[in-house]
Amino acid sequence: MAETQLRELGVPHELWSGITALHGENTPGTMWASVVIGIERRDNQWIVTKLDRRGEVLDATEIGLRVSQPV
Repeated sequence: MAETQLRELGVPHELWSGITALHGENTPGTMWASVVIGIERRDNQWIVTKLDRRGEVLDATEIGLRVSQPV
């Protein structure tokens, strides 16, 4: 999903290193109300840097994928 968004933004593959993204979603009916996953592009791989399981639901601004803007 992050790669698709970066391509749609027109960010060249060579500039992906160091880019971060967060993906949040509500998870009703499970042990946690929501989950947020953070990833970072390192050495041509996406590395999970954050896994945040929350007891409260996310608001609409926190749901979905948010890719950092390239510098």
